[in-house]
Amino acid sequence: MKLLICDDDISTVDVIQSQLDCGELGITRILRAYNGDAAIRMITREKPDVILCDIGMPKCSGIDVLQYIYENHYDTEFCFLTCYEDFEYAKAAIRYGARNYITKPFSMEELKMAVQCMVSAARKKKEPVMPGDQLQRDSLLNNVLRQISDGIMGDAPASIEPVLRRSGLPLSAQSRWYMVMTCADVTDAMQSIWNRETLMYTMGRLHDEALAHYIGSAYSMTDYDGRFLRCTGFVPAEDCGEEELRSRCHAMMTLCMDHLSLRPSILVSRAFPLYRASEVREEMTGKLPRLRVHMGKIFSVEDLDGSAGNPVHFLDANQILMYLKQYDRRGYMEYAGFAVRQVAASGEYTRAAMDDLRRELTHIFLSCLRDNGISSRTLFEDSVISGLNTAAALSPANMLRLAERLFTLTEEALRELVDADDIIARADAYIREHFRENINREDVAAVACITPNYLSKQFRNRKGMNLREYINKIRIDEAKRLLLSTNLPVSEIAGMAGYDNISYFSTVFRKHVGMSPVDWRLEKGGGVRED
Repeated sequence: MKLLICDDDISTVDVIQSQLDCGELGITRILRAYNGDAAIRMITREKPDVILCDIGMPKCSGIDVLQYIYENHYDTEFCFLTCYEDFEYAKAAIRYGARNYITKPFSMEELKMAVQCMVSAARKKKEPVMPGDQLQRDSLLNNVLRQISDGIMGDAPASIEPVLRRSGLPLSAQSRWYMVMTCADVTDAMQSIWNRETLMYTMGRLHDEALAHYIGSAYSMTDYDGRFLRCTGFVPAEDCGEEELRSRCHAMMTLCMDHLSLRPSILVSRAFPLYRASEVREEMTGKLPRLRVHMGKIFSVEDLDGSAGNPVHFLDANQILMYLKQYDRRGYMEYAGFAVRQVAASGEYTRAAMDDLRRELTHIFLSCLRDNGISSRTLFEDSVISGLNTAAALSPANMLRLAERLFTLTEEALRELVDADDIIARADAYIREHFRENINREDVAAVACITPNYLSKQFRNRKGMNLREYINKIRIDEAKRLLLSTNLPVSEIAGMAGYDNISYFSTVFRKHVGMSPVDWRLEKGGGVRED
């Protein structure tokens, strides 16, 4: 979902972009324009879904932009941001199909609500129209399948058939199905644009469409345990053979990796009669701990039940994490060498056993990275590890090279976290000293001796807000202090707190405090309202 913000006041565009939670709203990209002509060019090229646009701008007005959209039949949601309250402007906005009309200074809550409504409307336009009876059928079918797989209806045809008849669904307890269980670590996805609810909804719809070739939410159930997302889907066996189902699983895997920032593991059952769904689900759920180690792989139940299904475990995850905590490379390599030699010398030594050791070792380091909020790309995008992933199982020497590389990259990432604390401390000190000046992230990054992008990333990780939000917080705290300790006019206090635009100051203050500076001063300290 693309959002275009168009205003000739750059600070207004900055504050809107910094205050909107794109992940929560489902916005994937923010576009910017500073005059009407630039907005029209951007609309022609990018076709944004939602537009916030000022009216009074150079070259051509916001009304001209809206008229252009109307005349060229662009299907977009449009809202004016303007200082004008003239009725003629409001009529023009309505005539050309604008959804909203917000006057400045506005509150961010008002703006967020308007954007949320527009995003929701834009999303509904893209979704296929689903008749009410289909929605009811989907809900009913999904509920029945969930109850059967949970064992609520029992596990015998005689107990399930009456329930199916009462539901009116054209199902039989003897009808044959496949069950597909998809498991994915959501750490990387949650660090990008996704939130939990949207991710669960999208995965359920993707399961139905990619595996059951059904547009809706009837056959899949999604669960979330704080780090791993699991989606369990039913696929009618009469519509799909085993080979075709595996092909669909591969297609879904590609979609997950390309669009959801997920690298799931997928487990496929044998075909079974519906009345055995709870038994099959219990069996598959029991295999989840091992399935989580095999990210990016597709297995049948037989694959995990085969000769390579019970690897010899020579690794103690806690021991490895202790070596990482102490940055003890030598101790770790001695331990890893011992584990590799044990596998090589055991009576169960095969290439498959060594490969299981590789997966288990990789999983330990990935879990450590994700527990610390570090992306798995740290390992997956490393060229050395990519080469060793296929070669490690061929010899103990290759396995040890992989073990050392995993430790090296993880150690560097963990040390970087510690270094980041010092970076943030230096940045914080500079901001507190210079917040009254017109500083930006380039200024702060130069003091911290890092790139602006890296500073922004570390600042959000440590402070829970971006750099602009933090500077505004420091400025507003100073403004609040001055409002209580002096009788200076609000306009003068705005300048002393670092704002040269009283309207912008009032907007930011209201966003942080929930009321205007004047009202806050009256509420907290008494006094006379300024005219």
